Amino acid sequence: MNKGRTIHAFDAGIPSALRVTGLAARFHAWRGISGRRYLATVHAAAAAPAYPGAVIVLARAEADGTRVALWAGRSPASPAALARLAQMKRAAEVHIHLIAESEADRAAAEADLSTVAPERTPAHRSLVPA
Repeated sequence: MNKGRTIHAFDAGIPSALRVTGLAARFHAWRGISGRRYLATVHAAAAAPAYPGAVIVLARAEADGTRVALWAGRSPASPAALARLAQMKRAAEVHIHLIAESEADRAAAEADLSTVAPERTPAHRSLVPA
């Protein structure tokens, strides 16, 4: 069953400290539903490295430079699988959040940036004798 995913990643822009370093194009920040900020490295979707289990945001850049999150979750295990996922979501960029050090931190970041809808179980009809 295809799980629905609600994206809570909001464009927080380029960290201002990086604007003066010349590194601004390599990093981007996202805000989760909690308001917490997540710094990510930016990679072209076709050439992004896979860090299995890392929290990622698949995005596209708008004409004004803002980013739109198309998907957020955990990175697949291989670069080829990541490139396929990005292609399916029509993402031009993969933003990889590597700062979360523990599994608990990664799970919290993933939950803050997206929500996976619970799977629905089919409704069971009770049999009532006629």
